[in-house]
Amino acid sequence: MGYELYYKGRITFGRPVSLARPDEEDCLSGLTRFFTPVIEQAEGTSTGRCITGFQVDEETGDWAKSWSWREDFAAIEEFARCHQVTLSADLRWQGDGCPAHPADDRGHVVFDVHGEHHQVPDSDSDNGQAVEVHRRRSCTCYRDLAPHPAPASSPEPVPEHPTVGPLTPIRSGQLTDYAAHCTDHGQIVFTPDENLARALRNEHIARHHG
Repeated sequence: MGYELYYKGRITFGRPVSLARPDEEDCLSGLTRFFTPVIEQAEGTSTGRCITGFQVDEETGDWAKSWSWREDFAAIEEFARCHQVTLSADLRWQGDGCPAHPADDRGHVVFDVHGEHHQVPDSDSDNGQAVEVHRRRSCTCYRDLAPHPAPASSPEPVPEHPTVGPLTPIRSGQLTDYAAHCTDHGQIVFTPDENLARALRNEHIARHHG
């Protein structure tokens, strides 16, 4: 049958998105199969309405294969990118598997700084640390999801594989964040967990240099 998931909750935009035409609401309704757009009144817009996010539809949002849920997330993420809005979620998921630890089969949905979603199991959410780590992930080279646009061309020769620098402790206020730096993308994966930063770095090196 395949792995099935159930979601409950809401995805919220960082700011309302104005609807320019009345027929846009119909387009939004056809964007996803398990989510419905959250429409609110908005003065000063041509239609007087805006969209503030998407809510799991209680009638249609039943257990379904994981890929069909992912199609909905991809559509919402693309909509957000087109309108340049950030995403956050008050959204929980539950699976139908049989993990060794029951908390591995349910958890929170978190959107990172690229607007892409992560499933964070309850077993990883001690003190909210794992949720925060996923929210702050900022280097796409650590991801196995859909490819991202290539970096802008440079007069310097581009190496065949990304180069990952050493772990770097970065002091911020009273906390120290460990960073695994991807020199090709000029971006950093921040995490307060040194072991997780090392694991991310080793995983990346194994994938691209193994």
